[in-house]
Amino acid sequence: MMTMMIKFLLLTLLVISPICAEKDLMIKECNNAQVPTICMQCLESDPASVHADRVGIAEIIIHCLDSRLHIITNNITNLLSRERKREVKTVLKACENELSTVGSHTLSEAETALTTGDYDKTAKSIKIALGIPHGCRYELQRIKFESFELYSQINIYTQLSDAAMRIIDRF
Repeated sequence: MMTMMIKFLLLTLLVISPICAEKDLMIKECNNAQVPTICMQCLESDPASVHADRVGIAEIIIHCLDSRLHIITNNITNLLSRERKREVKTVLKACENELSTVGSHTLSEAETALTTGDYDKTAKSIKIALGIPHGCRYELQRIKFESFELYSQINIYTQLSDAAMRIIDRF
């Protein structure tokens, strides 16, 4: 009986230890971000994150960036369907187009560069992709358009971009 209990404890430690170690890596990587909680929420949303190395963690954050980009694009599409002002519609349409084409393509390039070990190109692609929602926010604010939800999503996107770039910068 005692032997079985010892085997059980050893097996439990072998299974739990790597998960705790990887969770520690997630915490360590996210603590370097401006907003660690956003980074951790992203990583915790992907079950593979507890087994990921630093490159895998960066890849998961790029996936979160892509998901957030789709949320922002859908938000803009919804705003576009309700907007009546021509000037606002023009800016929203341009944003929708650029986010759905250039933004997604650029993040795809970032992921490819990450997997091939071209970390400078990865960081550059993330930075380019970040400029798109920032440009949209700038243009919308310039014409006095306000949308708390849209700007909040852009802020989260910015925080995730910061987390990804800080992790990649340390490779």
